[in-house]
Amino acid sequence: MTMVYAVFVLLLVTFGAVVMSLEILASNLMSPYFGGSIYIWGSIISSFMVHFSVGYVLGGWLSRRFPRISVLAAFLVVCSLWVLMIPVIYQPVCESISESIVDVRLGSLAAMNVIFLVPISIMAMVSPYIIGITTAWQRQSGLTAGMVLFISTVGSFAGTNATAFYLISLFPVSRIIVGIGIICLAVSLIVLLLRIDSRITIPDVNNCLESQEQKT
Repeated sequence: MTMVYAVFVLLLVTFGAVVMSLEILASNLMSPYFGGSIYIWGSIISSFMVHFSVGYVLGGWLSRRFPRISVLAAFLVVCSLWVLMIPVIYQPVCESISESIVDVRLGSLAAMNVIFLVPISIMAMVSPYIIGITTAWQRQSGLTAGMVLFISTVGSFAGTNATAFYLISLFPVSRIIVGIGIICLAVSLIVLLLRIDSRITIPDVNNCLESQEQKT
């Protein structure tokens, strides 16, 4: 159980931190093409909120259908590879959109969703996915939804302050994003290699769904 909890905490802290770090860095990516006005921050915050919502719904649904941490880790590998590609794709994407859409509000919204929808939505799946798994393991797990969200928020706090106070002043934005992508990929692969699913007995998904349908 200790190993399982350690993996959960690792995922929650890492991706909680990375999400907020990318939100801070997004302003630096957008500003050369759409400016640094309040419109840009409005686009960043609102886009991330939509991405979070998509991730929460998908994470909750997938955790019921596939209550395996390896499935989540596989999604996070895809997410990590996307993050590694952001320094390559953001310039042509932003240039194309800024030339096609004159309104900086709509242009920045479009650019944010093209660049960040996939990785942020997948990262947002982590908390609801882990909550779903701990619910399936409720007789053995001591983690609660509140504790899961607390740990994730601690990671977000650390990621926000580390990026805003230190990383941006020390490294180029593209290098920070590449470093974030490497960390995400390493954590995802480590979780896959640990085979955490074999350490806990998981109820059969089909039986669980059938029993829930019978109750309703």
